[in-house]
Amino acid sequence: MILVTVGTQFFDELIDQVDRLVATGKITDHVHAQIGLARRTPTHLEWVRFDRELMEKAKQADLVITHGGTGCVCELILLGRPMIAVANSTKSGNHQLEFLRKVGEACDLCWIASPRELEAALPHARAARPPRSSSVRNLAQDLRDHVSARRRGSVATACRAAPVCAACFPVAPAATPRP
Repeated sequence: MILVTVGTQFFDELIDQVDRLVATGKITDHVHAQIGLARRTPTHLEWVRFDRELMEKAKQADLVITHGGTGCVCELILLGRPMIAVANSTKSGNHQLEFLRKVGEACDLCWIASPRELEAALPHARAARPPRSSSVRNLAQDLRDHVSARRRGSVATACRAAPVCAACFPVAPAATPRP
């Protein structure tokens, strides 16, 4: 089973692309999609708007295709499931692309900059590998702590997640995303 999640917002381009790949036979596995506040609904896959059992389904999935949100990506790294993270460029400042680039460097995460790259990325899906300098559990917690601190407006001067946190480190000029 392939699980697709876009979080609580919408990412119509990703849902449309997965729907197209199912319709054309490029994806033949059963697909369950959590589509959030999508403005369009898919016609070739099973979907729900929100799913309280999403992480339980992720534990059983052969592949998870997710938006590049910090929470989903960190949780999926912890689960160790094969995944492809997709940046949603419509989110403020394209921050998901910056986040995925940094996490990709640290964890060998399979990520893409656009849903249009999904078909080519499918054979490269894999579980992210932990960074050498920190455990995945510490990385995920560090990122959660940092995001929480930013929301409160109290970012500490030293951030243990700095090597992978785009909020701490400026991102280098765009590199070619690697599947």
